[in-house]
Amino acid sequence: MQYLVTMEFVEPGPLFAAQQLGQMVEDTILPSFELLAAWQTEGKVVAGGVLAGTRTATFVLEAASNDELDQLLEGIPWWGVMKTTVAPLQAFAKRAANDRALMERIKSQVQ
Repeated sequence: MQYLVTMEFVEPGPLFAAQQLGQMVEDTILPSFELLAAWQTEGKVVAGGVLAGTRTATFVLEAASNDELDQLLEGIPWWGVMKTTVAPLQAFAKRAANDRALMERIKSQVQ
């Protein structure tokens, strides 16, 4: 299954010192980008990137189940500092087949 994942950085607020921010980038942000890039090379991430000018990553992730999806997302180092939304994707061909079947049911009811 493919999932559209959006992960948006949650601002820590003014209490977060510049030194802490630098440490977070080194310990959390960069390793997350490296992991996602590796998954993209492996085909686990089908496509994606950072929305230009934002701190939001959006990508299509391939996972066999919702459980695998959860495990993968929780394994990203920045998991705890990101607001995450996920939407399962339906393939275009599958949707076309479903709509075609619906159209046939409607036609048969009208006759």
